[in-house]
Amino acid sequence: MSTISVLIIMYLYVKLPEATSDTAKPVMVWIHGGGFYIGSANTDCYGPDHLIREDVVIVTLNYRLGALGFLSTGDSVIPGNNGLKDQVMALRWVQQNIAQFGGDPGNVTIFGESAGAACVHYHILSPMSEGLFHRAIIQSGCVLSHWAFDDPSVARRKAFRYAEALGCHTSDSKELLEFLMKVPAKELTDAMEPSLTEEEKHPVPLCFVPTKEFSRNGEETFLPDSPTNILTQGKFHKVPIIIGVTSNEGMFVMKDIAQHPSWYEALSKRFRVPVPHNFRIEENTAKYEELAARIKEFYFGTEPFSKDTWPKFADLYSDFWFVSGITQTIRKQVAVASIPIYFYCFAFDGNFGLYDMELGSNRLPGACHGAELGYLFQMTIAAERGLQLNEDGLRVRSQIVKLWTNFAKSGNPTPKAEPLLGVTWTPATDSQLNYLNIDNKLSMEKNFVKARMEFWDKIYESFEIFQ
Repeated sequence: MSTISVLIIMYLYVKLPEATSDTAKPVMVWIHGGGFYIGSANTDCYGPDHLIREDVVIVTLNYRLGALGFLSTGDSVIPGNNGLKDQVMALRWVQQNIAQFGGDPGNVTIFGESAGAACVHYHILSPMSEGLFHRAIIQSGCVLSHWAFDDPSVARRKAFRYAEALGCHTSDSKELLEFLMKVPAKELTDAMEPSLTEEEKHPVPLCFVPTKEFSRNGEETFLPDSPTNILTQGKFHKVPIIIGVTSNEGMFVMKDIAQHPSWYEALSKRFRVPVPHNFRIEENTAKYEELAARIKEFYFGTEPFSKDTWPKFADLYSDFWFVSGITQTIRKQVAVASIPIYFYCFAFDGNFGLYDMELGSNRLPGACHGAELGYLFQMTIAAERGLQLNEDGLRVRSQIVKLWTNFAKSGNPTPKAEPLLGVTWTPATDSQLNYLNIDNKLSMEKNFVKARMEFWDKIYESFEIFQ
């Protein structure tokens, strides 16, 4: 007797403003993050109360995660990207049904953070998503973030290593598919982390991520080429974009260092970098050692690893995991398309970010990865911990909500002068990456972490990355 696992995951939430009118309202569709393996659209984390006060309709959605959402055999048998295709299904639902909730299907903004931001960016690249949205907000993640894409050969290697963790020893894609279809969903989920190498488990255990697809039996293909090729060739949807980072993205690594000090100690003895698969550099080669040496020299010099070097380690992960990929993205897109791209840095050093609530004494100065989420959304966890915003925090919350909803309404975050904002946000250009610094005061700045980005530009050029 066979066992069939039934998964009910495709919940979609619609939240409306209290005041109603006959005018169709702008729609904002939120895609949650979580490394493509955890997370949900649960309103305990992403309560839309602040946003709907600005007269927009908010949609949040779930999608398949982990092996169920992103495992690929690197061929047409299991092409991958199921989680992204779930999102396409949700966006199509919005087009067909949101008018019944007072939303405007002709004015849809998709937005997300971390892996959710990368998903948003993937929709800009995907032929399956054409016409399903009109603007995009990309928060702390993109398709050029090294953790957001696996070459098909890497995806295949991960898939069969995962199969071995489940007790299936094969090199045939069809045999693997037949085996996986008989495994209960919980076992599929539980086997993901054990299939990773020790290095792959840190600082977060990313297992399966988006990949280039190979068409199967005439089915629609979500990602027909690598992100780098699609961006370079300009084959993406030309929509206005807000994209940015926090001022200390890499602070999130402090949680893993505190929980797994042996990882940091091992790095101090032999500095290793988790080389992105799109670098196409094999470990334990002269090229790899050169890359590791250059990175260590730039960030640490000859200083031994200790708690005193934690801030430098955070800088490395800020740049390596988030900032450099986003600045590369901006340059590539403005070079081939005349669409406005609004670059920002969320620098407000408050206490409402997700990691702010977890790091405790390991917290560093600045705004950690995900810090802006506590200001965009109503989070139950903040209320449970008795956290309250001070005057500065309340102002920052009002400002970021206004900027995001202005953009959703018009495609311009500062369409007119407003006392609350006191600034005009100008788009980035191919010659100048202007950015809005979101702190106690909003201000336009330029040359974001200039020396660090110049270092990464040289690394990408030397090792022929993103070319």
